[in-house]
Amino acid sequence: MVSLLRSLHCLLDRLAKALSSVCKLLVVLTLFGIVFDLGIGCILRYTIKFVPSWYEELARFLLIWLAFSGSIVAVEKGEHISLDIFGACSFRVRAFFRLLTHILLLITAFMVCWYGWRFANGGWFGVYACMDFMHLFYGYVGVPVCFFGVGLAALRNLIGNLAELISGAELHPA
Repeated sequence: MVSLLRSLHCLLDRLAKALSSVCKLLVVLTLFGIVFDLGIGCILRYTIKFVPSWYEELARFLLIWLAFSGSIVAVEKGEHISLDIFGACSFRVRAFFRLLTHILLLITAFMVCWYGWRFANGGWFGVYACMDFMHLFYGYVGVPVCFFGVGLAALRNLIGNLAELISGAELHPA
């Protein structure tokens, strides 16, 4: 049982690391896109007194993708928001609460994927106010897509924690 969990954890680990690498690139590209977009908007506003109508909408669109792509990277690395109130407890107690945390994260990721996809599909019927060539779907779909990655990383962590609880030893000791 433990060897099956470990091999499944290893497979999901490789998949999560590949997805995290793609998301790191996406984070960098969206951050540069936001800086470029807002920089151009500021320069145009104060030099030639002309502001493109779409520059704020594009920054908002990129911010959605930046925030949720970054969440995949944080969960994959285990650096998401957490409290270490069980640091002084035994190994099994810490592993149990990590397991509980990842179960809750997986449930949350599933719910955000489900309802986020339904919300994004409603975006086909609307367009950005100043970018009438672009459906709202393309901005909103970042939420369920990125939370699918968060759920994948949470599942990997959950399986790893389960293997640790069953075997009584850490998968990757520090």
